[in-house]
Amino acid sequence: MDDHANVLVAAEDSETAQAAGRALQEAGHACTAAPGLDAGIEEARSGRYDVVVVALEAAGERGFAVLAAARNGNPDCQVIVITPHGRADEAVAAMRAGALYYLEAPVNPAELTMIVDRAVERVALTRDRALMQSELTRRYGFDNIIGSSRPMQKVFGRVAQVARTNATVLIQGDTGTGKELIARAIHYNSDRRHNRFVPLNCAGLVETILESELFGHEKGAFTGAVSARVGLFEYANHGTLFLDEIGDMPLASQTKLLRVLEHGEIVRVGSNEPIRVDVRLVAATNQNLHQSIADGTFRRDLFYRLNVVTIRLPELRERQGDIPLLVDHYLREFARAYGKSIRTLKPSVRKALYRYAWPGNVRELRNCIEHMVVATTDDILGEDDLPDYMLEQAGASLAEPSLAALAGQPLEEVEKRHIARTLELVDGNREKAAELLGIGERTLYRKIEKYGLR
Repeated sequence: MDDHANVLVAAEDSETAQAAGRALQEAGHACTAAPGLDAGIEEARSGRYDVVVVALEAAGERGFAVLAAARNGNPDCQVIVITPHGRADEAVAAMRAGALYYLEAPVNPAELTMIVDRAVERVALTRDRALMQSELTRRYGFDNIIGSSRPMQKVFGRVAQVARTNATVLIQGDTGTGKELIARAIHYNSDRRHNRFVPLNCAGLVETILESELFGHEKGAFTGAVSARVGLFEYANHGTLFLDEIGDMPLASQTKLLRVLEHGEIVRVGSNEPIRVDVRLVAATNQNLHQSIADGTFRRDLFYRLNVVTIRLPELRERQGDIPLLVDHYLREFARAYGKSIRTLKPSVRKALYRYAWPGNVRELRNCIEHMVVATTDDILGEDDLPDYMLEQAGASLAEPSLAALAGQPLEEVEKRHIARTLELVDGNREKAAELLGIGERTLYRKIEKYGLR
């Protein structure tokens, strides 16, 4: 939205409406002056206006009807009321009814223009926030999280179920499996999606800093606390707080977190006053918390509070069939980001990527593809573009099959085994198998039928 807006001025006195309209038009706004409040009500209902200026004057009820029509016609619309001099009660009532600002008559044109400009900024901010919210909801929708393998479909099913509730969720998975992505998917598919998603990584934070981050502190609570600070629980109120690596949280902080989960209130550091909070908690860990409980580093009662719903994320080697999808997704993403016209990868490189163990999971795969896109000078990624550590480990994958191993076997048997192994690598995805084999899908289907590969 630019700095100029559609503005409606509604007043029973046509001179008031026209004078205000002229001032706003001179400021560059497209302004309509309604001939009376009844006409103003009809215009406001159209929803065409970004800002409505209404003079309440003596006809209070109809003036408030314009305000209501404007808000109903366009929820983003901001309303400014002009009240008779000395009628503070009407100004208060208008603000309670949803007006953004009020001015007393007679109105200074420069002041009116300044207030309308502020209202236009508020409209733009509201719309930008709505667009951002829409984009976040789209980005973290299930259709945009990569994974067609059975393990990931199971994860998506669990996320869809739990997102509709307020249950506390514990996400378990190795480093790089996408725990924060799933936490965001839970939030942006829930009724809390219009409020904040606030992440915090607990790893490496000492007790005092962690508690100040979570619960906030009062001025003078400790050395360096020169002012009061809102904690993340308050900041995330009505939204979702994501605590990553919760297994690293100090025991004393675990005790305070347990109290929040039990009572729904926090106490800032340096205060004794409880503050009510409405926050959904999603926690994640790459540790075995049962072992941590046995070792005395994690509270059993906190574990049970967190473990209302558990979502376990598979390692990438457990969802090998998703590798082709992830490779192609990141190839498109980074080719676009770096302005390169890379079309695809050589089949031998695809094989190397499929067969690599990926100890760093999806994060490592993403970084690998970015490295290859940055490094290449070609429009097809080849063996030379692979990171050095992968070249060493994937050497066997890039090499031609040993002739001695194939000698004496019927050609059809060699082909059958090769197709079967390729289908296994891509978790049965025939489109990806055909691409890897360098043949058409229809040809692959015929060979699957021929060799009885079901």
